Amino acid sequence: MGEPTADFPVSRCAPCGREVLVHTILDADDQERIRCVACDAEIDPLEVRWVPESELNELGYAVAGEVGVSGCGKPGCGNGRCGRAPEPEP
Repeated sequence: MGEPTADFPVSRCAPCGREVLVHTILDADDQERIRCVACDAEIDPLEVRWVPESELNELGYAVAGEVGVSGCGKPGCGNGRCGRAPEPEP
């Protein structure tokens, strides 16, 4: 993926239709493969760019434990408005 210039690798994912975080795996031949964290689609390594943590919110992500951020990072999330959040215990 090249030398990182920021903190997090991202790329456009065609199946997801948006920019996503990506991760690296080794295939059966010990070759690096870049994959989407959401759907695991293979990503062209030349399409990966590195962004600072401050840009993750714009992409719908949040870093766990971040002060003042709640929810999954999607617009409208947090304060009980996220359909992905677990149901509160009675």
